[in-house]
Amino acid sequence: MRSSIVVASLLALWVAPAFAEGVTLTVNTPGGAVQEGGRAVLWGPAAQKLGFAVKEETADNALDVLRLQAGANAVTTDIIIMSGYQAAIAGKQGLLEPLDYKTIDASGFLPGTAAPYCIGIYGYAAVMAWNTKTYAGQAPSSWADFWDVQKFPGKRAMRADAEAQVEMALLADGVAPKDLYTVLGTEDGMKRAIAKIGALKPHIAIWWSSGAQHGQLMKDGEVDMTTGWNGRFETAKKAGGPVDYTYNQGILTYDCFAVPKGSTHKAEAMTMINAMSAAEAQAGLTRYVSYGPLNQGAYKTGIISKEMEAVLPTSPANSRAMVVQDIDWWAQHNDHVQELFQDMMTE
Repeated sequence: MRSSIVVASLLALWVAPAFAEGVTLTVNTPGGAVQEGGRAVLWGPAAQKLGFAVKEETADNALDVLRLQAGANAVTTDIIIMSGYQAAIAGKQGLLEPLDYKTIDASGFLPGTAAPYCIGIYGYAAVMAWNTKTYAGQAPSSWADFWDVQKFPGKRAMRADAEAQVEMALLADGVAPKDLYTVLGTEDGMKRAIAKIGALKPHIAIWWSSGAQHGQLMKDGEVDMTTGWNGRFETAKKAGGPVDYTYNQGILTYDCFAVPKGSTHKAEAMTMINAMSAAEAQAGLTRYVSYGPLNQGAYKTGIISKEMEAVLPTSPANSRAMVVQDIDWWAQHNDHVQELFQDMMTE
């Protein structure tokens, strides 16, 4: 999500029943299954209901899109999909409109996923996975176990980035989930997290940099344990790989809808986001992507099967075991904690 921008091109244009003012909203998406599913169950039906026309754009990096349009004083996007982390940064930099929660109903959302500048579409989690053959007797179940190389010997992999890894490190070091960002809010807390990762560094065989990479590592049995994203592990597991994972102490984060500063259709965008945030719409998206709805009412619609609910990170049972990532903390501290992380990596 944070890779450089590849393209911001018009992919599709369809016209919903004519709106009184002839409003056309431009929606920027990451493409792929998210775009396909969004067209089918989010902005497609919402546009028809509200009488808007919709243009679709796609880009690898939403934050780059915002900066490019703002820098050129040519904001053409009305609704943009971005990570919660990116939205917090963009809001801090004055690139987004505050969301109108008088128009947008966020009452059913998981706490922490309806933020001032964005509202969640789907959630995913950074979790721990392990090789079921290596740990056939007793499986690891916490970040303390991931760091315990005596009780659970074996080759480990970890993300070559501080994001989510510093939270894991402090949880492994005994910090309570409720205190996590209080501790990380101090210089000593950040250094404590980096030192904890540094202590495990000799046992990290591979520092991964992409979702495809860490999923393949587990599927092929190249490592015995790794951090990573739940969707990749579920895919590897379904493909027959010796893989299992836990949501216990996972770091739950999300992608969200935001409205660029300078949108000429701000009010209409808020109305559209409200329609797309409905429980039925978010539940329907699970047919296209293996991410979990953030409107908890989605699990009461009957659209999501019990089998699917069991593997989605935002289900009531799974989300209770995790920590919702504090995107505002990351917007404030990202540069510094990444610098500390890189210093540790080069030592």
